[in-house]
Amino acid sequence: MEKMALDVPNLWADHHVLDVRDALASLEGIGDVYVSSAWKQILVNYDADKTDEATIEKALLDAGYPVGEGGVPILVEPNDLRRDPQWEILGARLTQTNRADLEMSGEFRRY
Repeated sequence: MEKMALDVPNLWADHHVLDVRDALASLEGIGDVYVSSAWKQILVNYDADKTDEATIEKALLDAGYPVGEGGVPILVEPNDLRRDPQWEILGARLTQTNRADLEMSGEFRRY
């Protein structure tokens, strides 16, 4: 079994993971497929006697996930009005769930 890692920038949501796995599972010679929308990468184990890298990349292209092309769609272009001035300073954002929301949801027993 051969292994290959592919960068797929259009892979940005969990439902894309399912689409990619379905597209690759239909190919002959595909073993394990690991897809990460967080890392935007696909790791594929395949039998080189039954398929090749070009076939795998073509299947991804046909499914709408070209290798190394595209990017995460931007819904709103940043400008002076739609930009958090602290973003560069903080580097990360943390949120805290309101206790009242947890209690209303019934999930507060877990915490």
